[in-house]
This record gives sequence, structure tokens and C-alpha cells, in this order.
Amino acid sequence: MNLRLFISLVLFVIVSFFARPLCAEYSTRQFLWEQANAQAASATKPEDYAKAAATYNRLQAEGVVTASLLMNLGSALVMAGESAKAVSAFSRAERYVGTTPEIRQGLLASISKQTGQKQKELPWIRTAFFWHFSLPCQMRTRIALVGWLFFWGGLLVRLMKRHRKIHALESLSETGMFVGGVTFLIFTASVITTVLQEMI
Repeated sequence: MNLRLFISLVLFVIVSFFARPLCAEYSTRQFLWEQANAQAASATKPEDYAKAAATYNRLQAEGVVTASLLMNLGSALVMAGESAKAVSAFSRAERYVGTTPEIRQGLLASISKQTGQKQKELPWIRTAFFWHFSLPCQMRTRIALVGWLFFWGGLLVRLMKRHRKIHALESLSETGMFVGGVTFLIFTASVITTVLQEMI
């Protein structure tokens, strides 16, 4: 047997060995997703919505965590009367994609059911720390990295300025260090908070 043919055959067997479980796993997840959506679409009573929420939770247990899944889970939980869990689901979705009109409405509905009073506005902390809630975690991480680079860029310019007496570089270095440092601290704190919330 030709050596190339033998190696190709071995590689094919290895790939097919690993591909089969991955394909089965994808099929299971797809089935659960469609089942949960069908259950939520046909639900009329809180118990029906609770079943849909249970299926979405099974999907989470399979390792699928997306904003769409969390938003659907939150909606099912609101209709099932489990407001506290719905707030948690919508808050997690917000960490992945930032605040959207759908998430905002879901949070308002969840809080309204929890308190028994119609809510028109979300808590003031969301306005005070708008960057934390409005931007997805991934984007906040990138902004923190840009702040880090600006800080070190400003420091580098300051070191260059010591060797060459260029006065225009002084304000540039100070601005870079200040803006970069503050941006890095604010957005790093925001990302760390999000990571800790996900770990709980």
C-alpha cells in the first residue's frame, strides 16, 4: 500500500472518529433549541412557559450560552411567573450584547412582576454607569486594552521627550497617560465585575 494512501486513510479514520460526536452534539443542541422555541410559542399557561424555560435551561447545561437563548429564557420565565430568575437571565444576556430594547423591556416586565408595580424606568445605577450596561463585555475589554496602550504610549512619549527637548510632546504624553489610565481603570473594573457576576 502506498504510504500517502495509508496516511490519508488513518487521518480520515481519526477525523471521522472525532467528527461523529461533534455532529451528534450539534444535532442535540439544535433539537433542544427548536423544541424550546416551539414550547414557548405554543404556551398559554404559566406551567407551559415553565416547561419551555426548563428546555432552555437544558440547553444551557449542554454548554450553549448566547444572548438569544438568555433572552428567550428570560421571556419564558416572566410568563411562568419566575421574575427573579427572569431578571437574572436578561442581565446575563445584557453582558453578552449590551442593552437592547428587547432586554430593556424584558427587565422592566420582570421587575414589574417582582414588585407588583408597573415600572417605566430601570434603576438609576444603569444611567450612572451606562458604559457597563450599554456595551457588551467583549467591547469593554477592547476599550480597556486601548486605554492600556494609550497609557504606555503616553509614557513612551514622555521618555522620548527627556532625551529630546520637544515641548509639543509634553502635553501629548500627559494627555495619553491620563486618558489612557482613566479609561483602562474604568473599563477594567467593569470587565472584572462582569466576569465575577458570570462566575456566581
